[in-house]
Amino acid sequence: METTRRQSCAERKMDPTLDYISRYLLEEEIDELNISAQKDEAAFQDIEKHFYEILGQKYPPTQNEQLVASSQLESDLSSSSCLTSESSNNDTLIQSLPAMEFHKGIEEGMKFLPTINILGTDFKENIVSRDPSEVKYENSVRFKFSEKDDFWMTCRSRSKKNSSSLDLDTFERRNSKISMKDSDEPIIDDEYDEVLLDQGDDHLREEIWSFRKTLQLEARTGVPKENQGNYHELYTLLVLCSQAVDIYDQQKAQEILNKIRMQSSPNGNGIQRLASVLADALEARLAGVGNEYFSRLVAKRVNIPDIYFLKTYHMFIRAVPFSRVYYCFSNRNILNVARNAKKLHVIDFAINFGFQWPSLIQALSKMEGGPPKLRITCVEFPEPGFRPAKRIEGVGRRLQEYARSFNVPFEYKGIASHLESIRIEELSINDDEVVIMNCIFRLRDVKDEILADDSPRDQVLKLIRQMKPQIFIQAESNRSYSSFFLTRFRQILSTYSVFYDLLDSTIPRGNKDRKLPENVYFVPNIINSVACEGSDLKEKPETLKHWQRKIIRAGFEQLPVNPDIVKECKNLVRDGYDNRYFIQDDDNWLLQGWKGRVLTGVTAWKPKLNDGC
Repeated sequence: METTRRQSCAERKMDPTLDYISRYLLEEEIDELNISAQKDEAAFQDIEKHFYEILGQKYPPTQNEQLVASSQLESDLSSSSCLTSESSNNDTLIQSLPAMEFHKGIEEGMKFLPTINILGTDFKENIVSRDPSEVKYENSVRFKFSEKDDFWMTCRSRSKKNSSSLDLDTFERRNSKISMKDSDEPIIDDEYDEVLLDQGDDHLREEIWSFRKTLQLEARTGVPKENQGNYHELYTLLVLCSQAVDIYDQQKAQEILNKIRMQSSPNGNGIQRLASVLADALEARLAGVGNEYFSRLVAKRVNIPDIYFLKTYHMFIRAVPFSRVYYCFSNRNILNVARNAKKLHVIDFAINFGFQWPSLIQALSKMEGGPPKLRITCVEFPEPGFRPAKRIEGVGRRLQEYARSFNVPFEYKGIASHLESIRIEELSINDDEVVIMNCIFRLRDVKDEILADDSPRDQVLKLIRQMKPQIFIQAESNRSYSSFFLTRFRQILSTYSVFYDLLDSTIPRGNKDRKLPENVYFVPNIINSVACEGSDLKEKPETLKHWQRKIIRAGFEQLPVNPDIVKECKNLVRDGYDNRYFIQDDDNWLLQGWKGRVLTGVTAWKPKLNDGC
């Protein structure tokens, strides 16, 4: 019994013990390396002495000899302090002549290496150099990142438990030391519940109206604003700059960029803020570091806690109804299909942070006869780093907590993979399940090679047909990008000028988090689409008409929009949001837009039975 008890105690302490042993072994390896290095150094000194004797020169004193000389000169010091000096100050001792010549050779050699530091990254602060004059390039382009990491600099929160603001750069330094803690615990608190659960129309209506009242107050009192940039002048300058960048006319491009920066501002009106982002993207493209700049933005997202994205989403839904309409349309269709289901399997190709599903779990818990067993299988892009599934695992733990709190039988599976790499076997579809396919703004991220007989986008659509879903819900933006840079730049400028105007018109200028939606949802896509080219382009959006033709050819039948769902979504948009938003159903799409321009659409499909499904 005593032996068994000791073994169990040892098992409970296994991790600390292994950690201690690993550290101990590491220290031993370091000691062995030091001893080996000392032996090698002694052998090297013997060879050097021999050559000095041949040359008739006196061999310079070694470090040990210098220590002896130093100790004789400082005879008043105790022997203990001499030993301490010998063990701890080796780096500060006068180096031997061969070592000095070695380091001098390195310095001379470094002169012949390129001195350009493309991104000028300061790893201590995890930010790019703030002084543009410090970053120099061979092509003399002043590549200004300065405050353009403003998402990472303005993402500050005041949590209910801690009223002090948290700088994200400080968080990143902390997170580099304890990088696994944030995702190992479920994150459920009042703030998540407030945003993700259905609190009733009155709750969110009050928040929306508070935004509207603040906007009206700012209009009356005149909140200080920067000089309003001339839309047409900035538009013209941006187009001219893109033409200069396209032909790599550095001098002309830099001259125009200077004019753009004088009129643009990250804190100005919509066109000024968009011009500020586009100027950075154009300059990155001109300097040839577009992909590096974009990759850095993506890499920094890994260490950002989900609470910041939640705050961004909360800000977005108070100003813009688009996400609420997507989720309302999707969840209402799912509930209609799951009315008599015992097992419901939702396959989500765009789970992101799982913001859509808490309200569905809540609605399923209220179904007559009890909720069905809910399975959610999510496929999300792998995160950079050593834990590609870190974020989707955190989403699963959070949804598990919600399902438990609402007594909904729940099972979750997260797959970190690109959509075109998924096989049907990985989804574990059972015959007794009602299968739902959910894809919100994700098919545009799948490559679509026009010349290929079986493009990655076609492969994903074939995979969806193999699932035989009861319903396939798709949401997409209504825009298209050309393969040619100049045409694509004009398309980007036209599209995002509407989005920036939309946010500028609906989020109060005095709100400290007003730029979060732009920097989360828009800036990375703008940087990638403008600064990158070829295989580095991450999205290939298409118009809704193009998607309609393509998916019908892939063997799907478009379902008519349910009038009750249309009515509910229209009431949602009319209930407090700016009256310049509009929503309408047309050709089996539920369309959303701003000032008469259609921006997005959501629809539902099902596989055609006569096509082998």
